[in-house]
Amino acid sequence: MRVLYHIEPKTGVTWPEPLESSWQWMGGEKGHELAPKLPHLSLAEILMMAMVMSLPREHRPWGIVTWMAMMFGLSRPALYSLSERVRERLLPEAEVMVQGQSEASGQAIEVTTNRIARTVLTASVPGKSAIRPVRQVLGEAFDQSRSIGWISQLLSEAGEQAGELLKEIDTSPLGTVIAVRDETFFQDWPLLLVVEPVSRTILFGQVCADRQADTWGAALLLAQEQGVKIGGLVEDMARMYPKSQREAQLEVPVQKDVWHILRDGGRIALKLEKTAFAATRHVLALEKKLLKAWDETLFMAHYIPAVAHEEQSYQHHHDFTQALAHLDDALQLVDWRSGEIRERASNAWLLDETLTLLSLIDHPKVQRWLNTLRRHQSQLLTYLTWLETALQDFRPDLADALPPDHQQTFLRTVARHWRLQQALTNGHRSFASLAAQAQAAFNSLVADDPLLFSLAQALLSILDAACRASSIIENINGLLKQFLHHHQAFRSPDTLQLYLNLFILWHNTRTFERGKHQGFSPYQVAGIDPGSDDWLALLGFPPL
Repeated sequence: MRVLYHIEPKTGVTWPEPLESSWQWMGGEKGHELAPKLPHLSLAEILMMAMVMSLPREHRPWGIVTWMAMMFGLSRPALYSLSERVRERLLPEAEVMVQGQSEASGQAIEVTTNRIARTVLTASVPGKSAIRPVRQVLGEAFDQSRSIGWISQLLSEAGEQAGELLKEIDTSPLGTVIAVRDETFFQDWPLLLVVEPVSRTILFGQVCADRQADTWGAALLLAQEQGVKIGGLVEDMARMYPKSQREAQLEVPVQKDVWHILRDGGRIALKLEKTAFAATRHVLALEKKLLKAWDETLFMAHYIPAVAHEEQSYQHHHDFTQALAHLDDALQLVDWRSGEIRERASNAWLLDETLTLLSLIDHPKVQRWLNTLRRHQSQLLTYLTWLETALQDFRPDLADALPPDHQQTFLRTVARHWRLQQALTNGHRSFASLAAQAQAAFNSLVADDPLLFSLAQALLSILDAACRASSIIENINGLLKQFLHHHQAFRSPDTLQLYLNLFILWHNTRTFERGKHQGFSPYQVAGIDPGSDDWLALLGFPPL
């Protein structure tokens, strides 16, 4: 099955005259002192962005900021900062100072029911506060008091409204996607989640009575009810997952999560190391006894077997760590040394050889882990098939832009930059200098060439989309657990579901403050229009 992704997020918006045509014929010299770090922008483009950003927020068409960010290659925060810089340069200094003083010494905040509702919801969801701390916030901020029942009812009604809104969201702009699924638990209730990993949009979230195959089958069907189509799944080794696909009549390629595999392998390596150290301590203890008083029986019956066990333990650890390194290499998408994009045939050969090496290690923990790998071996490299399909569509565009002898250099330079940035994101700081070199090579490759820059971004998106691990959903699970633990307990699965609805709506509309999607929300990256960027406005509590 061909799994297709949008190369770049799309808003589906075409602005009417004269804005669209103004952008199309805008040109001229690049670079201006108003934006010295953005040499690709002309003065006309800077003034156009400043003009639009100067409009009051309620008068701007929905999505226009996202549209400008994509068209001019900026993040949303950069647009706001650029607009403020232009305003400071154009307005007289005295006027800017007076306006700042006026804003700083503005009128007292009017405390309305709408403002209190927005404060309660903000403190409860992104603020992670339970009801009693929220009451204290209201007292300190507004000198207002609301009962526990009032706050509880507000949260319940907002949760119900969020659930209705989520059911109406059109996810069809995503098209056919690879979805990541997993479950987490709170108060022994399973929470089933389905996430689109590129945009990080939560497609489905439900508190269920169990996590059996038929329950998961229904979840996969419900996740597709609003337009998106699941063309592939990334999941862990849970035994009910294959049957759930049959229950949903959803026969799609599956990628088993490699993060859990490598994590479990690391744990086994640590246990083997501890076993070896324990064997050494035992040998030293026996030697101490023998040095005090020679005992032939102790030497023959205990010391010699202990030394043999020590040597075997260290050999097991050595052989396993070597095999684990080969396994990690066999599950990679890009070689960090050369930037070579891996082919399935090469990785499949290395994986098979690695499993053969593991089979020679006579240790029960290793053999149990190996049995798991053998059982799922055919689904450990599915991501390379998805990658190959996407690259087949990409290569004709690359061939139109570069001669054959330059195409491989382009692919490796961009892929190596991607791979080393992934390493930094995952906390491997030892790659920092190499990542800086790869970044410089990438910048040199696409500098002053909009076509190559566009192709590079397309390739980066393809590499992002070749999902091989469930790290994204694990991150969301970790974030959700923080929210839930701060609330300590819920009376029933229904009340937990209401809070989960609020969390999903907030998460899908929140703007990322850092990372690849900085300045955009999951819905914006996915090209989904919920009607507003403000989750509280969607719930009926617009900003004041």
